[in-house]
Formats: sequence, structure tokens, C-alpha cells
Amino acid sequence: MARSLRIVVVAALFTAVACVHAPTETAPAPDWGIARASTVDTFEIGGQADHWGVRVTDDQILGIQPDFALARTDGEIRGRAVGVPVVVGFHEDEGAGVYRGAPFQVKVERTPAGLRVNGLFGGAISNFELSTDRINGRIGSCGYDVRWNGTVYSGSRGCGSRIEPVSVSLPATMARWSDVEVAGALGLLLNVGAPMGTDRLADNSAEFRGPPDGSLVPYYRLAYSRVGVGGAPSVRSRMLPGAASAAAAASSVPSQRPAAPSGTKH
Repeated sequence: MARSLRIVVVAALFTAVACVHAPTETAPAPDWGIARASTVDTFEIGGQADHWGVRVTDDQILGIQPDFALARTDGEIRGRAVGVPVVVGFHEDEGAGVYRGAPFQVKVERTPAGLRVNGLFGGAISNFELSTDRINGRIGSCGYDVRWNGTVYSGSRGCGSRIEPVSVSLPATMARWSDVEVAGALGLLLNVGAPMGTDRLADNSAEFRGPPDGSLVPYYRLAYSRVGVGGAPSVRSRMLPGAASAAAAASSVPSQRPAAPSGTKH
């Protein structure tokens, strides 16, 4: 009798764990406009060397392998991605913060087809397009060219000298996020396993010309206030555009979270 009871308890435990990690159906797929989503709440990558997924809800990105524990709240994504701390704030069409110990920046622009995204992800200049037909461009240290095939985005991914077939499935729940939050999340998710970027940006970089968004000053301060030997700013922080103006602005603006990005849905 005791042995039978233990079997029942163990079976119930496995069933509960399976339910926690099973994708939640959200069919039909949402009419997103800027991209195509699946009918579940899972972001999924399928490649030759890796196949994994993480759960995306209205306020979290969660995964065990790879390790994701991110909270989305009050115009901010904060937590841990692949075991590394992440803090990124968003306001209107821009985001800024720190990931992998390097500045993280993202800026989005609506196009007739979807979104054009410029950014600095994990130390690498990034520029890609997201649409209902295609995800194409450089995202961190990897290049993607995947097209919608009716079920997933399918095509190729190149990281360094390695080019391989890959599929990308965007979660239905992400359609409720703002454009800039979607772009920032993809900057994190599509860089899992990629090497750290080593790009240096000139002060006149077209992607980041001009002063930072005042609402994001605390996040620019996180990105640019790393100190070098003897208390002087690091070489990398001096190379990044807007570092001087961000530092000047930070001295006069109190640290506070920005308001939620415009267009955010819950």
C-alpha cells in the first residue's frame, strides 16, 4: 500500500512539473502587424547544435536551459539572462542599459513592412529588420536571414565563420509588448551562445547620434559610468557615443524608472 502511494505521489509530481513547463495555447495566432507569432507562449530556436525555448508572458521571460529569469515591469526588463545580470529601461522608441557587462542600446522605427531596429547588443553593433515575412540582419554577434514559411521563420544563422540552418518561433504573448520591448527582448534571445562583440563606435555613429532620451538617463549612466584605472573613465566608455552628454545629464536628473513605453498592451 505504501509503495503504491509513493508511486501515485511521484507520478503526480511529474505531471505538475510537466504542466508548469508546457506551452500555453493562445490560438488563434494574434494579428500582430509587425511580425508573425505562433499560437503558444514560447519563444523557440531550432538549430543543428541547439533547440530550446523559453516561456514569455506579459511580465516575464522564464527558462531553465538556457537560464532566463527576467521581469518586465514599469518600462523595464530586469533580471538574469543566460546567468548574466540584465537591466534595460525603455521609453517611447528607445531602450538603454547593461547586458554582459557592456552597454545595451536599442532604437526602433516603424516601416511599411514592420520594424527597423538599430542597437548595440552585447558589445556588437546591430541592425536588423523584423516583418511578417522576414527577420534579416545583424543581431549582436550573429547574422540572421529567416523567412516565414507558414509555421515558423526558417532560414540561416551565421555566427563568426559558422553558418547553419535555423528556425525562429515568436510567442503570441509578445504581440502585447511595445515595439521597442520586442526589439530589446530579441536582442537578448537571439544572442544566446554567441560570442561577446568587440565593436567600437565613433562619436558620430549614425545609429546613436544626438543626446540620450532624458527619461533613460539612469540607464545610460549604468551603461557608461564604468570606471577605469585610477578613477578615469574606461577607454570603451569614452568611445561610445553620447557618453559625455549622458554623464552630464545624469548629474542633474534623479534616478527613476521611465514610464512604460508608448503602445504597451497588457
